[in-house]
Amino acid sequence: MVFLIITFAATYLLQFVVFKFGLKSVSGTDMLIPATVAIMCMFIFKSKALTRETKIIFAFFLVYTILYFFEGYVSPIMGSLGGTLPLLSSIIAILGLITAIILNLKKKWRKGLKPAKLFMGKNLKFYIIIPVIYFVLLFVSLILNYVFGLGVPGKEFNLTTYFMSFITLTIMYGLLFWPTFFGEEFGWRVYLQNRLFYLFGGYKGVLILGIIWGVWHSGTIILGMNYPGQPVLGNIAMIFGTIIMGIIFSYAVLKTGSVWIAVLLHLITDVAGGPAANMFIATPLDSVFSFGPGIYGMAIMALFALILLKSNLWKKENIPKPST
Repeated sequence: MVFLIITFAATYLLQFVVFKFGLKSVSGTDMLIPATVAIMCMFIFKSKALTRETKIIFAFFLVYTILYFFEGYVSPIMGSLGGTLPLLSSIIAILGLITAIILNLKKKWRKGLKPAKLFMGKNLKFYIIIPVIYFVLLFVSLILNYVFGLGVPGKEFNLTTYFMSFITLTIMYGLLFWPTFFGEEFGWRVYLQNRLFYLFGGYKGVLILGIIWGVWHSGTIILGMNYPGQPVLGNIAMIFGTIIMGIIFSYAVLKTGSVWIAVLLHLITDVAGGPAANMFIATPLDSVFSFGPGIYGMAIMALFALILLKSNLWKKENIPKPST
């Protein structure tokens, strides 16, 4: 409860301040809040998952968070890459990712990361299987906007350019912005999921988690950052989408025991359905009643989610006690 109160309050306060004082909206700042609050709670309540290895990764994340807020809302400390990416934040992100990879190379270090689900996990083949299926479904869904006339490309319909942009941006975002995706996924898919699943079981837990995740986005929808001009239907579509995506993301974490696969899936979501899709596949004419992130697209993704729900992983007897 403490985690939820602080996370929601901090997120809504940030969005209110940005809106009230006309500050520039810095992409990803709100995404950093859930993990920041989760880490704070882990220290306050003296979590046993706070091993030396875990603290190292948390340190990089927290330093990045502080720098990203300062450089985003005040001024870059060491200048910017291409005039847009704060250099110091980017350096910390790359060093943090390299450190996380190194800490996963040695068995003793991986053991230290395991309680907080910061190790690469088990069933590593699912790092390929689930993201590939997820991307294919999302890609087909985006194409359907163009096929059925539910959207028009901002520039031209060009799948080659789209794929080149997707690959380039996935690598760039993965290197420079992984903390933002980690920020949501560690908060929701590790800290909160551990508790909800233990209390309610996997089926009820993933539903509650999906609703919470969706409601948390309500501020950005009301302010027109997501589903612009659709404050009511946009929130309904978002909650529907976060329940569906939450099932897929949570299954991936349960299957691997690691947060990193959820970070990867979130990265794919934002890049695949982002500006490249709008420019070279189709920009939806109606953000709610469309494929991709719209309700039609989520209906397609729901078929995949329903298949995953058949797994025994969701049964309460298979849910371990929270390790964080």
